[in-house]
Amino acid sequence: MNDTSFANESIRCTVTDCKFHNCDRNYCSLGTVTIGTHESDPKECQCVDCESFKAKNEGLN
Repeated sequence: MNDTSFANESIRCTVTDCKFHNCDRNYCSLGTVTIGTHESDPKECQCVDCESFKAKNEGLN
């Protein structure tokens, strides 16, 4: 289980709906993240994705 009280100051993040978002600061609590794209030829920031994202409520019923 990930400790979201940890703030990896090398990975800034403002996605508060991610289960890895640090609760108190705008950083990711993971040690590393995977960045990818959903486009075959990305040209804009919107084409890039954090593939480490998991919704806070993922797996809950």
